[in-house]
Amino acid sequence: VIYGECLPCGGGPSVATYVYRMMKSLGHEKVMVLDGTAEDWEATGRATTKDAQILPSKIYNPSETANYTATYEFVKSGQAQIVDARTLQEFGSGSIPGSISIPYTSVLNGKKIKGEDQLNKVFMILDKDQPVVVFTSTGMKASVVWFALEMMGYDARLYNYQDWVENQPHKGD
Repeated sequence: VIYGECLPCGGGPSVATYVYRMMKSLGHEKVMVLDGTAEDWEATGRATTKDAQILPSKIYNPSETANYTATYEFVKSGQAQIVDARTLQEFGSGSIPGSISIPYTSVLNGKKIKGEDQLNKVFMILDKDQPVVVFTSTGMKASVVWFALEMMGYDARLYNYQDWVENQPHKGD
């Protein structure tokens, strides 16, 4: 079970959803994200501790899969719906052509991910039968939208805008 908040981001589960995606892409099957914060856990009367637990070391052999990350070629191919999860201001300053703006905050209710009915409304513009690529500048906040899409049964992948910009032809080349 993964939990955590991105405090510089204003709170919310982006750290946990990003680590979840990383763990899934390394082949872990039994991975979950806590619905809420550590404070929410504690508020329900569940135990917490300040003591660190050190587990015995193990040999780990990841079985990486590319099913969770989009490549530049895949994004450029037009096979997927492209979702820009950055703020409206960032979207307005330039985006991947054809992108749909669904800011990461639109899937949040405070520091938790919205429920199914609300997410259906947020994603109603998307075709559930077509893959979706979600991006932000680094992918951290995009992971919240990606996670919500995964919860709702979409075939979704994560991408970052920096890769798109770096792969654009430069004038004079």
